[in-house]
Amino acid sequence: MPNHVTNKVEAPKEVLASLMNAEGRIDFNNIIPFLGKFEWDGIDGLAETCAETITGTHLNDHPLIASLQRDSRSKASIAGCSDEQFEQFIQMLRNKRATGHFHTLDFARDKWGTKWNAYSQSVDLEQNVFQFDTAWSSPEPVFKALSALHPEAEITVRFADEDIGSNCGTLVFKAGEITQSDVAPNWNDMTKAQQAKWKAFALDLTGRTEDEDDQ
Repeated sequence: MPNHVTNKVEAPKEVLASLMNAEGRIDFNNIIPFLGKFEWDGIDGLAETCAETITGTHLNDHPLIASLQRDSRSKASIAGCSDEQFEQFIQMLRNKRATGHFHTLDFARDKWGTKWNAYSQSVDLEQNVFQFDTAWSSPEPVFKALSALHPEAEITVRFADEDIGSNCGTLVFKAGEITQSDVAPNWNDMTKAQQAKWKAFALDLTGRTEDEDDQ
């Protein structure tokens, strides 16, 4: 499972509203939509490996992962696919041709900067604030695109990883660019004072306590 990252977004009401779908939920597709189709809830590994093999998808930069991928692709066979796996494989190829991405997951990682859409959402338009979680990282590309749609507005994002004190900070966006950035350094590169500062920041944002963090 990924680390959950809490995001608190403050911006004018009309800016935040443009991030919401017809059901009243925060939806990154409103800003950067996936234009392909993928009707399945899960992504089948064999179907994806076959699609990667056929399209000559670049191997991972990490040598060990690349070796595992190379081995998987050498053994993958379309003939071994079930009917559903084959249909996924075909749809992945259609998506790749049309959008440059096999499915929603690789699209999200590439275009949204996070693994999934927003979840664990809290919306308060009257107070001009949203809070939601994302997987592994804050969706910086989404905020840049949202900011570009509202170039006169300032958007402030505070984010904090559940790995308290790491991968956290504050970003301010305007006209599609980051205008201010105060982000925690790598944990091992911080002084004790910096670690204490960012740990307090993350605990405050996530609503967790010292006892919960120690568990």
